[in-house]
Amino acid sequence: MTDSPKPLTTALVVAHPGHELLVYHWVEKHHPIYCCLTDGSGGWATSRLSSTSRLLDTVGASIGPIYGRYPDTLVYRLLLDGRVDVFVALARELAAALAQADVDCVVGDAIEGFNPVHDVCRLIVNGAVAILRGQTGREVRNYEFLLDGPPDVDGPGSVVVRLDETALERKLAAAREYTEMRAEIEAALGRYGRQAFAMECLRPAATTSPVSRFEQAPPDYERYGERRVKEGRYFEIIRYRDHVRPVAEAIAAALDEPHQAVLEALSDGSTTSSDSALTGAGRPSSHLTSS
Repeated sequence: MTDSPKPLTTALVVAHPGHELLVYHWVEKHHPIYCCLTDGSGGWATSRLSSTSRLLDTVGASIGPIYGRYPDTLVYRLLLDGRVDVFVALARELAAALAQADVDCVVGDAIEGFNPVHDVCRLIVNGAVAILRGQTGREVRNYEFLLDGPPDVDGPGSVVVRLDETALERKLAAAREYTEMRAEIEAALGRYGRQAFAMECLRPAATTSPVSRFEQAPPDYERYGERRVKEGRYFEIIRYRDHVRPVAEAIAAALDEPHQAVLEALSDGSTTSSDSALTGAGRPSSHLTSS
């Protein structure tokens, strides 16, 4: 008699509450441990955590140790002030949490250059996975999904979750009930169409210099910030070279440093899983971008 395969243990790590709506069906199938860096308050000072808490409770996902840790304005302030130590600490904390929960697979925001906190979240996830691998030899599968781009675009090695009409309607109903994101949801439906959200594409995360493409062409969030400065709405701009690249460099530099919490949290042994299993079949900042 052979032992039954260990159930897949997953985590979803995003910058802002509400991002889980893009992978709603995957969440309801896999019940991941959920982490988000900010409370989603943006420039309106209204947290979105209560809506995400209700959603997670509905689908049976669990709240992880990093949950709405910072107001959005404080994260922007930390970036502007060069507090790379905070983001290195988050990568280490996340690595320990993944180890403690014996996570096999982590899914999170992709780097798109749309919002600097989305990109920093991906750097933190990649750093956590690399810390685990470097210090323990454990491999955790690492996937990303688009927030600003078309939701139904996959690529080599992607895990594609396809929704039937019933599952799609559940997903859209959950989105409609998330009142704080109603305008963004309607805009996305108008831009891509209803059927585009019947696919959830998890792409293997780009872990080798994932932000290096911004060395030549600035990300969209810089151009957005420049417009807002001209309009008198912002006084400072988050720049890739000045504020985001130093986070990437600091996390990379920390990968080889021993971190006892990770070693202590690591469960005995490591597991692997097939891709098919994933389908289920401060002071306020003047820089406020949408999430």
